[in-house]
Amino acid sequence: MALLIRLLGDFNKKKSSLLQQKLKQILSNSSEHCCLVDLATIHSINNYGLVTLVTLHRIAKKNNCNLYLINLNDTVKYYLELTGLDRKFNIKQNVKNVNYTQLVN
Repeated sequence: MALLIRLLGDFNKKKSSLLQQKLKQILSNSSEHCCLVDLATIHSINNYGLVTLVTLHRIAKKNNCNLYLINLNDTVKYYLELTGLDRKFNIKQNVKNVNYTQLVN
């Protein structure tokens, strides 16, 4: 089983902070070793989104959890490549059926 974070809508400061808090709470109370961040519904990403992804990566790593970004569209992939973050993350495309233990919006 994996922890699935499915992002909906646009990133903003409030959503970013809430997402980080939820991930810290979930990982501190579980033994998950795999965390998937599904970006299928995110059509664009700004600095809050990029900083949030980096922070989620840091939180996961601190909790011995592998973080994967899945189902990126071309725009999001472009910004990750532009900033060099594509080399920091494990990226998987076309991930469909995922068994998950928690859904975070």
